[in-house]
Amino acid sequence: MDPEIQKLLFSFFGDFKLRSFSKEKTILKPDADKIFFLTKGVVRMLSASREKDEITINIYKPYSLFPIFLIFDLENKYTFDSLTDVEGYIAPKEDLKVFVKKNPIVLFDLVKRIYKGFDGFFTQIEALLLGDGYSRVITSLIVYTRRFGKKDQGTITFDWHLTHRQIASQTGLARESVTREIKKLLNKGLIGYSGKKLFVNDLNKLEEEYHAYLGMIRKLPLDKH
Repeated sequence: MDPEIQKLLFSFFGDFKLRSFSKEKTILKPDADKIFFLTKGVVRMLSASREKDEITINIYKPYSLFPIFLIFDLENKYTFDSLTDVEGYIAPKEDLKVFVKKNPIVLFDLVKRIYKGFDGFFTQIEALLLGDGYSRVITSLIVYTRRFGKKDQGTITFDWHLTHRQIASQTGLARESVTREIKKLLNKGLIGYSGKKLFVNDLNKLEEEYHAYLGMIRKLPLDKH
């Protein structure tokens, strides 16, 4: 984040109490009219299907604000839960709206970050429409790695344990299906595990696998029956 934007956000949210949440706690519920400024940890945005299964809509890292669409007078229909220990500030949406109007540079930064997020969103949509379970899992791992990956002794790791259940909730697959596709990636040496913690060996090779596999799917003949 731009240091000037960060300074402005802290100057605003600093008037509110710093909140702390342990792992797997609810931070905001649907219909909440407040906005959270995340300063530490990782948070996921959840919806629920008619079968009550969790669906991960988005994941946020430090210096994110959510649900930011509240300042555009849209309703929040989602739950926000902590994936790790979390710290941040909660402010009324009306107060933030006034602040943003007085500081258009902050609004521009928010819009820019939203559009950057579309890149990962469009990649996932492509996998959902054109691909199968394998391409969905690869896509999810690529998006996670681009946004949250940290280089650690030649591999790329994450701040939390990326579970098969979490990947399933973002890809629309059953957990058992995710496990099957993960094994394929393990056998190809594209990912690995240190204990129970998943890591990516090489993002470029993972992206190459995605493009090669999706290209193969596009070349398959259409079923005429």
